Amino acid sequence: MEEWIIDKINEKGKMSKEEILNEINQRKKQFPELTEDAILRMLATENGIIPIKRDYKINEINQRINHVNLSAKIKRKFPPRTVTVKGREARVMNFVVEDETGEIPVVTWNENYIDKIMGSKDGENISIANAYSKENPFNGMIELNLGSGSAISVNSNTIQKKEETKTEYKKIRDIKDGETADINGFITRLFSDDIYLIRCNICKKKVDVECDIHKDKALSKTLRIRGILDDGVYSSSITFFDRQADALLKLSQSQEIKDKLNDISFGLYQVDVNAKMNKFNDNYSLTARKIGKTEYSLEA
Repeated sequence: MEEWIIDKINEKGKMSKEEILNEINQRKKQFPELTEDAILRMLATENGIIPIKRDYKINEINQRINHVNLSAKIKRKFPPRTVTVKGREARVMNFVVEDETGEIPVVTWNENYIDKIMGSKDGENISIANAYSKENPFNGMIELNLGSGSAISVNSNTIQKKEETKTEYKKIRDIKDGETADINGFITRLFSDDIYLIRCNICKKKVDVECDIHKDKALSKTLRIRGILDDGVYSSSITFFDRQADALLKLSQSQEIKDKLNDISFGLYQVDVNAKMNKFNDNYSLTARKIGKTEYSLEA
């Protein structure tokens, strides 16, 4: 678990660390499909904390962490080696980076990154975005891995979000009823129940299995995922239908829908959403029209 989140909740003064751990255990019994990290993020959002930390020092990377940004120096490189994975040959490279707090090994299978690191010199600055850390099963050491969504830059410490100067984002609380706006925020919760909307196309009624009048003559089944979007200031319920729901699920590489929802939930993903604000019985809710995971690029 990410200790810094526990520390932040504890700083709020509402729960001691022991109470936080006990609450995690209780909710784990109640929601066995959730990971401890997901439950911890749930507690964080309930206590007004955005459970995202992207910029790390090396001494803070001491466990499994997703979405790590790091500015460091290249300490030493090891020659790439060719291995056979699932019947195919691939190159993998290890190198070590350091900052003022320590050092950590890094692993990459990306050919472009391998070439870029091989062309660098020891001591040069490197910026790494959206990496993940995990324990090496052979030596037990924590190492940083560069995945398909990662980015690196040598001789630059500047991390920028794409389109941050092009898109004008609105805060949820400033969006009026019926208005469509671009929002940058975190998916802090997704609900795994009732993810399909079934309607009778003749009378347009929502049904559970079949229409009382027209039976199953003209039923349509639409993917519908409901959740919570938080922009760091305010949160709102949000619904993703059909193509947008499918685009949301594709943010995760998991296979099962419940695993995908669990992976995306609780602040793991920062997203750009174009959505329309709707008012129903004095309650406001967003309907997504377009969604994309916020990608990070590094200046060359």
